Amino acid sequence: MTQGRGRRESRGWWARSIVFGAVCVVLVVVWIVFSEVPGKVFISSWSIVVPGILLLAVFVALRRLVPHALARRRLLLMYAMLSASSCMVGYGAIQALYPAVAAQFYNATDANQFDLFNKYVPQWLAPRSQDVLQGLFRGHSAVPWHAWIIPMIAWGTIWILFAFAMIALSILVSHAWIHEERLTFPIVQLPLEMTTEQTRLYRNGLLWFGFAIPLVLESLLALNYYAPSIPAIQMKHVDYSAILGGRPWNAMAPLYIGFTPFIVGFAYLAPTDISFSIFFFGILDRLIQVATVAMGGEPASGYLRQAPFSQQQTIGAFLVFAITPLVRAWPGIRRRASDRKNRAERGALGLLGVSALCILAFLHAIGLSIILSGVVIVLMLLIATALSRIRAEAGPAWAFGPFGGLAGNLVNVTGTASYSTAELANLSTMQWMSADLRFLPMPFHVESLKIGDSAGIPRRTMILALMIATVLGVATGLVAVLYIEYQLGVASGKVYGGVSYWQTLVTSVSIYWTTNHTTWDTAGAPWIAVGALITWGLGAMRQNFLWWPFHPVGYVLAHTGTGYSFWSHYLIAWAAKSLVLRYGGNDLYRRSVPFVIGLILGDILTQTVWSVGAVLLGAPVYQFIS
Repeated sequence: MTQGRGRRESRGWWARSIVFGAVCVVLVVVWIVFSEVPGKVFISSWSIVVPGILLLAVFVALRRLVPHALARRRLLLMYAMLSASSCMVGYGAIQALYPAVAAQFYNATDANQFDLFNKYVPQWLAPRSQDVLQGLFRGHSAVPWHAWIIPMIAWGTIWILFAFAMIALSILVSHAWIHEERLTFPIVQLPLEMTTEQTRLYRNGLLWFGFAIPLVLESLLALNYYAPSIPAIQMKHVDYSAILGGRPWNAMAPLYIGFTPFIVGFAYLAPTDISFSIFFFGILDRLIQVATVAMGGEPASGYLRQAPFSQQQTIGAFLVFAITPLVRAWPGIRRRASDRKNRAERGALGLLGVSALCILAFLHAIGLSIILSGVVIVLMLLIATALSRIRAEAGPAWAFGPFGGLAGNLVNVTGTASYSTAELANLSTMQWMSADLRFLPMPFHVESLKIGDSAGIPRRTMILALMIATVLGVATGLVAVLYIEYQLGVASGKVYGGVSYWQTLVTSVSIYWTTNHTTWDTAGAPWIAVGALITWGLGAMRQNFLWWPFHPVGYVLAHTGTGYSFWSHYLIAWAAKSLVLRYGGNDLYRRSVPFVIGLILGDILTQTVWSVGAVLLGAPVYQFIS
């Protein structure tokens, strides 16, 4: 009787924890939307869940008053729910949805030929009426909910289905990554350390010394924004390519250099071979562009069908970086799924299959062939897997995918001649969910399962919480984004450029695709195989030779926003950690971790508090990163 009552109380406690997390999801999603759409503060694209870290700090401070109500596992479950939902409403996701799907109808005229592709977009994906759409672009309007409810349900459903498929895939790979390969998961170390119920961490002077450094430096930057006479040191990455002069060295542009504390801190928590490789290959990619120009070529800017075929190599690298760990994990997945007592793997396979079939039906209904629909699903899941693996190993503050996104690269490689006009029109319309790959939720799912494993949160509870947070976050985001975009007006100049540019992106891509006949990239496609082979070779060398200094993740990220923007941060982290290990060993490294945690926490909280204060006061604020 006592055990049964304890189990019932345990289920009730977890149910209340999920409700607590759900309330936080709604509040944080609204905060993100009303912060980012007007271009005040950008908090949804980071690998770390910034609002979640702020809430953890507040609740940990209050935990002494109500220890049971704010127990560690409840706080971490809340953080996981925030991580599963906040990315899906960011400026590269739901915030981009409405201008992406509506502008082609709002701006259509007889002269611009938008009707070439508009007629192929199903009626239920976007309203057509000028009376409905002009408020979205001009602002100061009430939302015509009746006209948007069907498109909201349609796009929300497909976004949730992709997220459910990624949750299922995360369940399947997480056992191998957490227990067999024992990946470091640098990103999750911060919430795990913050919520520890041992007070020793917060009594460590190194923690507060590390905390004080960004507190002072970032606050000076914020004050300098208002009063330029206040001295401040620039820390965010800045393009210094202007100092390089003319050709060929200007081909290194953009040459970003910075030392933002929390980015350096996360890089420090990653293994040294990873930090060294991200620095090394990031610089090597820049030097390859210089060599290309010196030999009479052009630096890689966008997708080019000419040497050095950097983007094609990156595509191949991403695909292999996803496929290799999936192949290694498959025997264990199959073994666990065959065990009738192991419901997690069996359920995950079922969820993955059902989600994929529903997505397939949706994509086919909007005009994509069955084969193309299957290719889109597989590529989306492979890219999400690669990003998850990158974050689990390297812990970058931003994990960018290949430039051009999924749809752009698919058409660039295979050529517009491979598709019907209906397929091109709808691939372009749905770009909003696959162009900025930082907003794919799978990396957050895998990290949440790692958090649950480390904190003793039942796996079933974590999976249920992630699914509830996904549905609730997407629903809240769809409503909040539409409301504020009708208030501000996407074309009014009051909306963040990262959102408003979608009103021209989809139409320009659609026009180009439907009016330009291109064929397979026969020159560049073999370089996809080259990128895949190099990535596989780097991994094989690392597996077989302990002295091998290069990790494939460095090559995978070299020609992405991560390699471009943060190579200098990884250089600093690699040099610092190498010196610590060389002269103090693992003991000194362990003693340095509280300082690094303080550095990361101080930087994130300082930036967040300054930004929140500015938003509440309606004042402009210094953009600490972008």
